[in-house]
Amino acid sequence: MIDREVSVAHLLYFMKTLLTAIFRREVTVRLRPGYFPFVEPGFELDIKCLICGGEGCPVCKQSGWVELLPCGLVNPNVLRMSGIDPAEWNGFAFGLGLTRLAMMRYGIDDIRHLQGGDLRFLEQF
Repeated sequence: MIDREVSVAHLLYFMKTLLTAIFRREVTVRLRPGYFPFVEPGFELDIKCLICGGEGCPVCKQSGWVELLPCGLVNPNVLRMSGIDPAEWNGFAFGLGLTRLAMMRYGIDDIRHLQGGDLRFLEQF
């Protein structure tokens, strides 16, 4: 998203709204610092584990949190290279993989089930 005066607060609001719609329930998110070359600052967005409710399980490695996606504010150099003036415009970006979304949405406790090629498993969805 590119606009004027976009902040990390906008990113958080957008992600919470998107994830709440995908998972059909309220989600708790947190940001941790992370390095990605096209955003600055960069973050890892985690959600409270939807399998165990944050109590700790093998999916979240007993932490209560699952790393879901990388995100951050668009690096000013990316805007310049796109012909956009970073003094006037900014924005946020994120990457969203389907496997972790499917795991959390359908309560799948092992990501390998999604990549194993077992049609009996996959046909459930």
